[in-house]
Amino acid sequence: MSGIDCFRNIGQLVQADASTQPGIRLRKNCALLVQDGRVHKILKDSEIKSSKGYTKVIDCEGRAVVPGFVDCHTHLIYAGERKDEMVERMSGVPYLEILEKGGGILNTVRATRRATENELFDAARKRMKRMMALGTTAFEIKSGYGLNLNCEMKMLTVGKKLRASLKVPVTLTYLGAHAVPEGEDREAYLEEIIEHLPRFRTLADGIDIFCEKDVFTVADLRRLFLQAKLLGFNLRAHVEEFSHQGGCFEAAKLGALSCDHLEHAAPRDIQAMHAAGTTAVLMPGVTLFLGGEKHPLSHSMLDAGVTLALATDCNPGSCPTYNMQTVLTLAASMYRLTPEQALAAGTYGSAKALDAEKDYGGLLPKQRADFNLLKTNDYRDMFYYFGENFVDATYIAGKKFRAPKDPATQ
Repeated sequence: MSGIDCFRNIGQLVQADASTQPGIRLRKNCALLVQDGRVHKILKDSEIKSSKGYTKVIDCEGRAVVPGFVDCHTHLIYAGERKDEMVERMSGVPYLEILEKGGGILNTVRATRRATENELFDAARKRMKRMMALGTTAFEIKSGYGLNLNCEMKMLTVGKKLRASLKVPVTLTYLGAHAVPEGEDREAYLEEIIEHLPRFRTLADGIDIFCEKDVFTVADLRRLFLQAKLLGFNLRAHVEEFSHQGGCFEAAKLGALSCDHLEHAAPRDIQAMHAAGTTAVLMPGVTLFLGGEKHPLSHSMLDAGVTLALATDCNPGSCPTYNMQTVLTLAASMYRLTPEQALAAGTYGSAKALDAEKDYGGLLPKQRADFNLLKTNDYRDMFYYFGENFVDATYIAGKKFRAPKDPATQ
């Protein structure tokens, strides 16, 4: 057992705790003790009489400390960009129409198939380091831009290497059912995914599917999830994003850890998520970037007792953002969440969506000491002075993350 590091003179310390409402606990003028990369104890700052007994003492100068952000829905491993597509959308072309013409996801698929494993690793590692510098301390990463056996396995292999390289929690999700490959039959492709599921069990923690009009059906979701459950995969689902198809209700009924997007989710779906303990993952950055007007029924979800999570959905087409601070601010503005609700959703709620809320996401005793030291003494400044980066330093398991001077090139 190693020594104890003491972070003292913390003006505000925020803990995300599901046992309290609206989901956070605010402590003032305190000290955080870290041992072996985990939260050892939280004391009143006045109880720290001297530096004796501590390996290091870090003076936080009265500033705020919040749990590290958990980004529970990303598509970080990809090649290429889709700026031309962005311009098309700004000219009024709907996203699904772009997809029907062979653009959208299929454009990224072609670029990702051409990229080598090393090229994908280097690009994704740069993205993750930028996100860590902005306060993200745990990630979920999906495949889904390969749409064939070899490229999907290549993407998830890159994900495992990223986890080992950056030493942060990374949950990997197999999303072979992201779209139907060009020139292939949907039913035949789904059969291929199901046939090869056992080969992905050592690469991925969970399985996902994009259940949407003209993509995959509710019946497809049911068939895939039933097979995935037999193999021990966790279940996640892209559902009710552009239209209501019924995938949320079915996914929750089958025990999905999370249902994601949910702009068109109905009260029946919300009740199903509550009954199943399924987390609702919301991504306001997608609505902003795609110019959508439909918002999820976030307050109905809260009233029903459904845990909310927030995520970037970082991807090259519908939400190329690295910044969870931006996502929290958008949730407060667009969904009218309070700062407390938004912060809880981007930390504890997102960890729960990954079945990891006991290990991280709350800055609670015995959890990983993943946290952000802010530039301010009031965490609400992240929401008030929107658009500024308020993270002064990111700590991963109690160790300061050394952000590159130019993270775009490191």
